[in-house]
Amino acid sequence: MSGSKPGLGIIAEAVLLQLPLRVGLGGLFCLAAFKKLQDPQSFAEAIKGFKVLDANEFGHLIITGAFTIPWIELVAGVMLVLGFWTRASALTLGLALVGFMAALMSVIFRGLNASCSCFGDLNLVCGHEIGWCQVIRNLVLLIPAGYLIWRQGGLLSIDHALQTRRRDHWSEHDPLPPQANKGPNTGGDADIRFDPIGDRA
Repeated sequence: MSGSKPGLGIIAEAVLLQLPLRVGLGGLFCLAAFKKLQDPQSFAEAIKGFKVLDANEFGHLIITGAFTIPWIELVAGVMLVLGFWTRASALTLGLALVGFMAALMSVIFRGLNASCSCFGDLNLVCGHEIGWCQVIRNLVLLIPAGYLIWRQGGLLSIDHALQTRRRDHWSEHDPLPPQANKGPNTGGDADIRFDPIGDRA
């Protein structure tokens, strides 16, 4: 048994907002991850240039981050494009953006000369040298991430398809709701109660 059909507003939101934002944001992070994985050494050098961690003492963490961060971006990006675990994927990418912004602002306030390797060798809107442009870019990307955390993937998502399937399954297999007992005056069945005292009388 299928549920009621979605309204025009929900359909419009799914087609005009949720799907484009999912594909745009998720695809952008997939591109960023792919460029980083192409040259992990350059990404490791970029992380080292932020001077958040001492390269001599925590070099192993920098290398681990250079390989781990792109895979997190890639998995979350693909899941967001597909609309699978949309809220968790958008939250993961949103937290990544906040972390990147904090690191970028740390470099700016400390007056360091460092380069951003967010998209590998691509200059997407901003140049390689770290400045407020990268902070604003990440702040803008937080808007679709926050919207998808709030509204999720919409009708054109795997999440919605799975939710609809589960709802239909429950509708088909759940027992019918119990009917209220009716007295003789309503034309229904009279209440039948077990009266142990009356049985012994």
